[in-house]
Amino acid sequence: MNRDLDSFNRCVAAVIAQVSFNAEGDEERCEEVVEELRDLISGIDETALVHNEFWETFCDDVAIRDYADWDA
Repeated sequence: MNRDLDSFNRCVAAVIAQVSFNAEGDEERCEEVVEELRDLISGIDETALVHNEFWETFCDDVAIRDYADWDA
C-alpha cells in the first residue's frame, strides 16, 4: 500500500488524471502505460510498489488489460 493516507490519495488522483487508453490489440502501448503508471506511483511514494500489494497488483491488472476499457 502506501506509507500514509495522503500518499495513497495522491496516487489515486494521479492515476485518475492519467490519460486513459484503449490498448486493444496494442501490447506495446499497454506495456508503456504500465511503466508510466509504475513511474508515476513510485514518484509519489517510493514504498508503494510492493509485490502482491495494492499498487503492484493494479499495475499487473492494467498490463493484462483489465482496465483497457475503463472509459466505457
